Amino acid sequence: MAHQAPTLPTGSPRVSDQTRSSSLTELVSTGFRLLPLQLKDELAMVKGQLGKKGVTAGIGAGLAVIGLVFLFIMAVALIVAMIGGFAQDRPIWFSALMVAAGALIVALIFLGIGALRIKAAMPLVPAETIQGVKYDLGYLKEGNAFDPAEFDRLEAQRAEEKRIAQAREEERRKAAEAEAKAARKRGEAPKEATAQDPSYAELRRRTQLRRQHLGDIRSGLEEKTDVKAQFSSFTSQFRGRPAPAGPDAQDPTSPTAPHHTGARAGQTVHDAGENVGEYVKEKWQPLALLGAASTAIAVFARQLKK
Repeated sequence: MAHQAPTLPTGSPRVSDQTRSSSLTELVSTGFRLLPLQLKDELAMVKGQLGKKGVTAGIGAGLAVIGLVFLFIMAVALIVAMIGGFAQDRPIWFSALMVAAGALIVALIFLGIGALRIKAAMPLVPAETIQGVKYDLGYLKEGNAFDPAEFDRLEAQRAEEKRIAQAREEERRKAAEAEAKAARKRGEAPKEATAQDPSYAELRRRTQLRRQHLGDIRSGLEEKTDVKAQFSSFTSQFRGRPAPAGPDAQDPTSPTAPHHTGARAGQTVHDAGENVGEYVKEKWQPLALLGAASTAIAVFARQLKK
């Protein structure tokens, strides 16, 4: 027997029939399944946009480098002019050596100062502070049972294992590249074909469709957890469907009616019982949620009275 959907308040978002027919657990599991895929595609779109902006920034950097080249030419011309000015009463090579020596002395001074500053700032990563934070977390987690020496030993062991794993992965990658290169030389296809990344338009289409699906799931969850609408639908189905109206409707007092008044009343009660059973079978999740919430509120109220 067909059931009427509960009447939603004015302005509520429309929920698709597929979402409305799904159970509460199915909607929650679908939402948790779609969210990681949505985030993955969004990150891929961000990566694509950053790649396009990187190309634009690279072109701008290239133009800036061209401008710096012309500035360098201007500086060289000024140096040549300075050498020519010094060479009025002495050989030109001697003036060039004087200018080069002066530039070398100035460069060495600035390079030495910069190297000392950088050496004083090393290491750039505050290793001691980071290690102290790790110790704090260890004491908060284990209390007095935390041993900093054992923690350092385990951390060094994990770092060594990570380094070995990275070296092995690099060796496997190089071996796979060499095998693929040899296969291409022999005219054979490589064993592992590289997966082609989806285009930006495809990512945009998928994220838009998935975004609409997530919104539909959100509206479906709101509809299924709306206690007022569920109770209204329950009461309307318990009362039974109204009698049909129109030219095909049969007069209940007609002697040709298939059932008398008592039989029709029994049929109405039977239909209402079937409606209640089917409704409880389909809507058991919200009803169970309502029962659990009512029990929790009752227990909390009893604890407050104590």
